[in-house]
Amino acid sequence: MATPISQAELNRTTLARQRLLTRSHHDVTAVVRAVGGLQAQHADMPYIGLWSRRAGQTIADLEAALTGRVLVKAPLMRSTLHLVPAHDWPALDAVASEQRLASWRPSARRAGIDLVELNAAVRELCAEPRAVDEIEAFAAERHPGVDAAAAIPGGVSRAWWRLASAGGGLVHVPPSGLWGSHGAPRYVDGRLWLAEVLPLPIEQPEPDEARARVVEQYLRAFGPASAADVARGVGIRGATPLKHALARLDVRVLEGPDGRELLDVADGETVDGDAPAPVRLLPRWDHLLVAHAERDRLLDAEAAAAVYRRNADVLPTFWVDGRVAGTWSVDVDRAHANLQLGPFTGELAAGHRDELETEAAELLAYVAADATERLVTWVPSARAARSSG
Repeated sequence: MATPISQAELNRTTLARQRLLTRSHHDVTAVVRAVGGLQAQHADMPYIGLWSRRAGQTIADLEAALTGRVLVKAPLMRSTLHLVPAHDWPALDAVASEQRLASWRPSARRAGIDLVELNAAVRELCAEPRAVDEIEAFAAERHPGVDAAAAIPGGVSRAWWRLASAGGGLVHVPPSGLWGSHGAPRYVDGRLWLAEVLPLPIEQPEPDEARARVVEQYLRAFGPASAADVARGVGIRGATPLKHALARLDVRVLEGPDGRELLDVADGETVDGDAPAPVRLLPRWDHLLVAHAERDRLLDAEAAAAVYRRNADVLPTFWVDGRVAGTWSVDVDRAHANLQLGPFTGELAAGHRDELETEAAELLAYVAADATERLVTWVPSARAARSSG
């Protein structure tokens, strides 16, 4: 019989695994692994996400991990850019590329392109760092007369890049991933980039084993979770591959507050629903807010409508008592920095005003260390502003 777990226990357990109840004192790599990677679509966001989870975190700590190659930036879960430990990259890349190949294979077939062959050639090209323009030109030259964009229904930008990179194996090289770096990325063969930090030859895990490793990492970071949560968070399509992955793991079954079956690693601990949850500020697109199919453990439906925007945008959020309580934004120039807090309800934030202002001021000192003036201000309720608009 499945063990029941309450909504409060589910909330606190997830936050504990995300190191949001107590900041971790472990090294950067250990924390990034524990929380399932850091979402990295925007160069600065992983730095904020890690600051909220790791005690004493500095910008230099994360940059050193990237330049030292113990962390790597690559398109992985859901084909989205993440920072992950180098040792986790082979399995994550295998799962991500399997899904991308399945997505782009019909278009490649219409264009008469072998995606695996093209990707192998691109990896050879990327023995040294290459820009996307270089990779696209190389792919087009190998297929004279082929219009890659025309083979993709609905059309997309960077058609050759999407097809050439579908098979994975490519990672970003610094300065991509460094604080404030917003230039065009360069890509290199991950096996070459990580050759000095991973045992050689770098393994290529077979599909079922790779999926099992990735699913286990997901459950340890975000569980307990439903099968739908796992599929979304990891990016696995189809019930059968996920079923095979779970069959390789020692899992236990819990019953969620709404009767849903939730899965967890057998040794996963749950946290009491009354455990204190300090205020936290999380960045735009934080992995926690996109890694579940059902997010009611973290925020209610009205809050979700204010946080999740068009084009898959997820706003920066602040948390009170373990749940999303509002959004925030920051404006920084050479001399001035202003962090604005927009609560969903005035009553909720009022009881934690001092705590929120202290946390926001510390975040400002982190992201705008050189500013001569740093201010934390409040704006009208985000929910009210949304209604009036």
